[in-house]
Amino acid sequence: MSKKLTAIIAGGGLGGLATAAALARTDWDVTVYERQSELRASGSGIYIWENGLKVLEALGAHDQAVEGAFRGTHFEQRDNRNQIIESAAIPADRRLITTERRQLLAALRDAALGAGVRIQTNAEVIGATPRGELQFASGETARADLAIGADGIWSKVRQALGLEQVHEQSLEGALRTMIPAREGDIPAADSSKYIENWNGTRRLLITPVNKNITYLALTCPHTDDKARNTVVDKKLWSADFPQWAHLIERIGPEVSWGVYSVIKCRAWSSGRTVILGDAAHAQPPNLGQGGGMAMQNGLALATVLQNVSTQQAIPDALEQWEHNERDIVEHCQKWSTLYGEVTFLPDDVRSMVIRNAMANPWVASQIFRAANHTPTGSERVPAAA
Repeated sequence: MSKKLTAIIAGGGLGGLATAAALARTDWDVTVYERQSELRASGSGIYIWENGLKVLEALGAHDQAVEGAFRGTHFEQRDNRNQIIESAAIPADRRLITTERRQLLAALRDAALGAGVRIQTNAEVIGATPRGELQFASGETARADLAIGADGIWSKVRQALGLEQVHEQSLEGALRTMIPAREGDIPAADSSKYIENWNGTRRLLITPVNKNITYLALTCPHTDDKARNTVVDKKLWSADFPQWAHLIERIGPEVSWGVYSVIKCRAWSSGRTVILGDAAHAQPPNLGQGGGMAMQNGLALATVLQNVSTQQAIPDALEQWEHNERDIVEHCQKWSTLYGEVTFLPDDVRSMVIRNAMANPWVASQIFRAANHTPTGSERVPAAA
């Protein structure tokens, strides 16, 4: 019997855990290193489109991740007068759900542990080499047949390997928070919708997560000091979105602020060390695909490596993986960035652009290409009802 190949992963987030679970399910020996004292996610909601749901099914994490989650029927944009710009139905065979980020993380953690993955916390990775090595703040080094950097936007693995080509931060950022849901919060006619409201350069996204929680994202330019304050100016935001003042008033102290990053790399690997997720291709959240891209790339990586039996064959397999997956990832990144640019158009012009764009079949197909994509490695999983 041949010896198992080994993999070490920097980062216990969505991408790292999905990759760990996928590799372990193909008989790799996998260890995940997380710098924090426990695996945890910020307290926000997260969108999972059809492509991400297929990955969760392939990993055996689907049911736990979506238990009690909200499944919407429409994605709707509204203007500064609360008039509908576009209300797009979500096809039944192209699911979109929202769940708590921590629930998704727990489902991936359990799938990884169930497949035999080891998770070590309080292990901060500060560097890496192309020889499949991770270097820790403690001064220790771990070596394996494959090393993976799934360590986020400020990836130490990416920096150590010199792979970064572009790292730009957007003009726009978001306040994110969760509020308790109450009956009647959203009119019955709109209760199955995700609603995105625009007013000038400010946006309010209302996302039901489950019957108890609603996720709010309040976006604005980072130069808008009053609007971006994490001690939310409720009067300011309620004046812009008076129809949702009852939700804004319910915002508590747990609010995070962050601008968006766009990261492009000259390559996703060097030798036997690879990067994925935000470490390799961070994008604005406008298409709800940051987590989906990370998870599907982890599954694709495990799929291309499942027939590799020697350490020497790994670099070629990594190149093949990148060749296969880079186009859909960069397409999603580009269109997510483009979508954010309409923020800076005058209100009436923005409404016209969104309405005309979404009515154009080609544009719509580009925006939803990632959601409609069948992730590599998920093809053999039966479709969910």
